[in-house]
Amino acid sequence: MLAESPQTPLTASIDGVMVSAVDPVANSAHVLYVSEGLAQLVGHSTTSLLGQPPDTIFDPSTPPEQMDAVANLVEHGKQAVLPMQLRVGEGESVRVKATFLAVPSISDGWPLYLSMFRRLDIPAESPPLKDPFDSTELFDALAHPGSLDDVVVHLAERAECFIPDGRVVMALAYAHEPTSAKFDLVRTGGLKPSLLTRFFQHIRIDGDLSITQAVPVASLPLDLALEFQNDGTAALWVTPMLRADGEILGAVAVAHPTTAVPTDAEKQLLASVARLAVVAMERSRREADLALRALHDPLTGLPNRDLMTDRLEQLIDAAKWAGPTGKEVLAVVLVDLDRFKTINERRGAIVGDAVLTQTAQRLRSELHVGDTIGRVGPDQFLVVCPSRKDEADAFAMADLLRQAVVAPIDITDQESLQVTASVGVVMLHGDDTLDVADVIANAESAVDVAHEAGRDQVSVFDAELRQQLAARHELERALQEAIDGDELFLVYQPIIEVATGSMMGAEALIRWDRPGHGVLPPALFIEIAEDSGLIIDIGNWVIKEACRQVADWPDRLAGGRPQISVNLSARQLSHPSLLPTVNEALDFYQIDPQSVGFEVTESMKVEDLERASQALVALAELGCHLSIDDFGIGYATLDYLRRFSMAHTLKIDRSFVDGLGSSREDTAIVSASVTLAESLGLTVVAEGVETVEQLEYLHQLGADYAQGYLLSKPVELDDAHLLWHRATLIPGEPF
Repeated sequence: MLAESPQTPLTASIDGVMVSAVDPVANSAHVLYVSEGLAQLVGHSTTSLLGQPPDTIFDPSTPPEQMDAVANLVEHGKQAVLPMQLRVGEGESVRVKATFLAVPSISDGWPLYLSMFRRLDIPAESPPLKDPFDSTELFDALAHPGSLDDVVVHLAERAECFIPDGRVVMALAYAHEPTSAKFDLVRTGGLKPSLLTRFFQHIRIDGDLSITQAVPVASLPLDLALEFQNDGTAALWVTPMLRADGEILGAVAVAHPTTAVPTDAEKQLLASVARLAVVAMERSRREADLALRALHDPLTGLPNRDLMTDRLEQLIDAAKWAGPTGKEVLAVVLVDLDRFKTINERRGAIVGDAVLTQTAQRLRSELHVGDTIGRVGPDQFLVVCPSRKDEADAFAMADLLRQAVVAPIDITDQESLQVTASVGVVMLHGDDTLDVADVIANAESAVDVAHEAGRDQVSVFDAELRQQLAARHELERALQEAIDGDELFLVYQPIIEVATGSMMGAEALIRWDRPGHGVLPPALFIEIAEDSGLIIDIGNWVIKEACRQVADWPDRLAGGRPQISVNLSARQLSHPSLLPTVNEALDFYQIDPQSVGFEVTESMKVEDLERASQALVALAELGCHLSIDDFGIGYATLDYLRRFSMAHTLKIDRSFVDGLGSSREDTAIVSASVTLAESLGLTVVAEGVETVEQLEYLHQLGADYAQGYLLSKPVELDDAHLLWHRATLIPGEPF
C-alpha cells in the first residue's frame, strides 16, 4: 500500500540509506551513496553498489507500476512510504518499510533522491548495525544550503558530535591537481593550517588507503611531532575521500588527544563522512559544469552571447570610468560568415560544424592579450579588443580577422571550402555613452552595410552610418504611425489583353501619403517594412483594402469586375495571419475568390518558397489567382516553376521587355518564356510595356496580357473605374 506522507518524520529508527542521482539527459539513475547499514542488510559492500541502478537492491517481484507511483509522488515534492521487499541474495529477500523523497536542489544540477529503509522482520538475536548518518543528519547534510565548503563543514560538525575528543579536519583536493600534496583545507578543527599542510605533504593518500588509518604523531618527523604534541594531538585518524573510479577527492582527518585507534563504529562514521563529502563534491562539480556549459557554446567552446554581453558591459563600464585616453579605442568587431546558412543546408551539419570550429580557432589565434572572442549567433563571432592604439589599428585588426576567415577550410583530406565574412566594427572612446545593446546593434548595422557592399568587406559604424540609422529608425516610427493613421492608400495599374487592348484586371500598388514629404512610392519604405516586420500589418491592410474596393467596383456591360492582383512578400507567405486575413476579407465583402490574385516574386529564395508552399496551395484551392512576378531574373527559373506548380500566370520582368526588338537576347528570353508558359498551361503578362513596338512584338510572340506606362500609369480608384469601361487602352488602333 503506497502512502503519500508529507509529515513523516525522519527518525533515527532507520536501518539503511541510499542516495541516487538522475541524469536528465540520459534519463537514467545511479547510486551515489550507500550506508554501511543498508549494504549489510542486502549482503553487498558499499563500493559494489556505487554507480549501480537503484533498483539493483529491489526484489524482482516489485511491480513496475508501484515504482511509477513512487516516482510520481517524489517528483511532485512529496514523500512516498510503502512496504516492499529488498533482494538479499539468490531467491531471498527482506521486508522493509521504504521512504522515498527528493533532496532540495541548491541549483540546477542533477536531481538527487534519498531512500530510507527500516527492516520490518528484525531477528531478535542480531540487531542491525546503526550508522550515525542514517537519520536526519544525512538529509540535513545534503539539503544544507550554501557552497560546497559549507556542506563539508556541516558534515564535519555532525561527525564531531560522535567523537567528543576529536577535532575533525576536512581537506579537499584541488580541482585540477588531485595529488596528495595539493589539498585545500576547508576545516582545520582549530589546528594550524601550515601544520596540517605539512602533514598531508608527508603522508601519502592514495587508492590503497581505502579505510581509516591511525597515524601516531610520534611516527612523524621530529619537528611535526613536536608541533602536534604541543597542540594536544597524539594521533591522527585519516580517511580518504574516494570516487568510485578511485580518484582522490580529499581526506577526512581526526586529530585525537590519545594514541587510541578508532573503533569500528568510529571508522564507519568517518567512512560515511567521506562518502557524503564525495556526493557533495560530485554534485558541486556537475553544477559547475552545467554553469560553464550555460555560458559557453558547446561546439566551439567559446563564450556564448550571454557571457560576451556581460564581459562587454564590464569593459564599456571600465572605459567610461577611465575616461578619454588619447587616441586609444575599445574595438568591438562582429564577424558574420557569408552565406553560411546555404553551406549548412547544402553540405550538411557536419561540414557546417567543421567550418565553425576551424573559423573559431583561426579567429582566436589572431587575438592579442586581453582580447575576447565569443560565438554570439549561428554564424556570428564577436571579438572585443579593449586596447587598440587608434582607429586605424582597430580597423587593421578587423581586416586581419576577415582575412583569417578567407583562407580555405579543410573539410576532408581531399576537399577544402572557401568561406568569406562580412565584418562590422564599432569603435568606442572613453567619453562614449552607448550601452551594450546599442554597441551590438551598431555592429550588426555595420555588418549589413558590408553585406550590401558585396560581402567579404569590413564596414565601420561611423557618424554617417549613425545618421543613416537614425533616419531609418525615424522612418520606421513614422511608418508605424502611417498604418494606424490612415496615411496609406492604393493605386491601380491596368493589365490589358494584348489582342484587344481591353482592361481585364489591375495590379494594386501601395502608396504612402507622408505628412510633410508628399506621396512616397513603395521603393522608399517597403524594405524597411520587411526588415522591421511591419510588412505583415501593411500586407494585411492591403489585402483587406483591395477586397473592399473590389466589392465596390462597378460591373462592366461586357462582363463582371476586374481581377485585382496583390503582391505578397516572403514574410507574409510564412506568417500564420495570411490565410485567416484572406478568408475574412472574402467573406466580409462577399466577393468571388477569383476576383483576387496574388503575385509572388520569382527572386524569392527557394527556402522561403518551401516554407510558404502550404499557404500558396491553400490560396489556389480557395480559388485565388496566383502569378509568378518578375519571371526570368531569379537564380533557378525552371526549378522555381516546378516548385510553383499551383501558379496560373507568369509575369515577364520589365528588364527583358525593355529590350524587345533591340536586344536579340532579351527577345529570345521573352519568346522562350511565352513558349514555356504555353506548354505548362500558364498565361503570360508582360510588364513594363512603354512603346507600341514592344506591344507589337508581344502580340507576334503570342503573349496574352500586358501592363506598362504605354497603357496606363498607376492611377487612383476613380480613374481606374473610368479605364475599366473603355473599349481599349492601346493608343491608336488595336492589332
